[in-house]
Amino acid sequence: MSASTAVRGKRISRRRFLGGLGIAGTALALPAGARADVPAMPGASSGKTPTVYATLYDLDRCVGCGACVEACHERNGARYPEPIKPFPDLVPAGTKNEDWSDRRDVDDRLTPYNWLYIQSATVDTPEGPRELHLPRRCLHCANPPCANLCPWGSARRETSGAVSIEASTCLGGAKCRTVCPWHIPQRQSGVGLYLDLMPRFAGNGVMYKCDRCADITARGGIPACIEACPYDVQTIGPRDAIIAEAKRLAAERGWHLYGLDDNGGTNTIYLSPVPFGLLDAAIPKGPGRPHLAPVADAMRDETRLAAVAATAPLAGFGAAMLRVAADIREAAHSDAPGAHSSHAMGKPGRAATHRLSAPTPIDTITPHAFLPPATSRAVRAIWLACAIVLGFTGLMQMPIAARYGMTALPGLAWTGDFHVTHRMHYVFAALLLGLGGWLLGRALRQRAFPALTREGWLRLGLVAGLTGTGVLRVLKNLPDVSFSPLLTLWIDLAHLGLAVALGAVALVFAFTGRTAWTRPRPPAGRPPA
Repeated sequence: MSASTAVRGKRISRRRFLGGLGIAGTALALPAGARADVPAMPGASSGKTPTVYATLYDLDRCVGCGACVEACHERNGARYPEPIKPFPDLVPAGTKNEDWSDRRDVDDRLTPYNWLYIQSATVDTPEGPRELHLPRRCLHCANPPCANLCPWGSARRETSGAVSIEASTCLGGAKCRTVCPWHIPQRQSGVGLYLDLMPRFAGNGVMYKCDRCADITARGGIPACIEACPYDVQTIGPRDAIIAEAKRLAAERGWHLYGLDDNGGTNTIYLSPVPFGLLDAAIPKGPGRPHLAPVADAMRDETRLAAVAATAPLAGFGAAMLRVAADIREAAHSDAPGAHSSHAMGKPGRAATHRLSAPTPIDTITPHAFLPPATSRAVRAIWLACAIVLGFTGLMQMPIAARYGMTALPGLAWTGDFHVTHRMHYVFAALLLGLGGWLLGRALRQRAFPALTREGWLRLGLVAGLTGTGVLRVLKNLPDVSFSPLLTLWIDLAHLGLAVALGAVALVFAFTGRTAWTRPRPPAGRPPA
């Protein structure tokens, strides 16, 4: 039944907000037949430790009346987008606007004007056909990819566990929808910041979705959908308590859970008497109509990718240091009895160590003393390849490949796959960091750092800035690590700005013939040229 036929009958009992959102002494309210003695999460009432809340949907209780949908509309109507028309003509031609402003009454899917809807399905069971109704909205993931990967910090995870989108900074690039396993966020064109920046070339509106009434819950209130439900379909409380109760009820009734482990765990858990595989097969799916299939953790690789990036410079440094050990063995072998006299040191190993530890006299360093010609060419090739791939994959993550038709070119369909370009970015960043570690190790081994040109110092500074902001971006993607939206925005803008600056500088130097990073060191006592 749709929201337009919502029943506004007398409530059986108003679902209380479990744990009181910081109000001391609020009891845990549960549906009939459930325990009422689930303890509040430690710190829930102290005000010192933010409490993460989750909701439990008992699908056996939902009759599909749509009261929750109507309450959501009433509560959030003032926040719905009011687009400016006509929309800008987007570049390239053929790029489509997404406009729901003339279809605001659509209530059988998620839209920018409908953040919650009822999905109904009839499932054949051994007891006969059974009709179930599922309120569908954002699941508010415990480690949300939309918030972690939003390039502008517009999507964020609240301390309460809800995930919200800040409309004032959203450009409508829809990366959040791309990386969401259920593709929950929906876009409305003709609104937002992009209209003030590059309305034809970048951005396409603002993304909208349920934020679990974050502004109300921050003040200790109850989400509108929960308060309006006449059948107590939803239970909300500290996440640990909700998970414990969901598991208990599922085990006690022999029922099934969804959202507990999906995408690494969410703050919305469904309890169903019917297996979710059957429900998923029965419900309509498509744009704005999320599935119920099992979902792997979309952020599962972030920790491993971060570990690769962190160990890469150490590996490069270690590789350079291994050469020291090889040199010691070679020198010791050359000093062995029968090779040549070692009376000056008394022992071959000591003579070898003395030669290896002695710094190279500065007046003997040639232009290629730090790197032999062949090695220098290889290093430059690796640097150039990494810089090009990092710039390209970083740009593809915006995302713009599909908009500008790149995915339609032969062999370039992968450019529209965020996860592919994201992993490539990490891999080549790790390779570049490994190269930096190797160069540092070689310099320490030779006790002679190369003399940088002014152009080299400038590029090194830009690379260092990119590395620093990149490290912060990596940290932001890790579980339980979050920055404020403003800090995230500045980090991303700084990273993007430094990348653009480095590319521009490299092009200028290439056209003016100033590509050298280093210069020969002058002989001792002679001033530099």
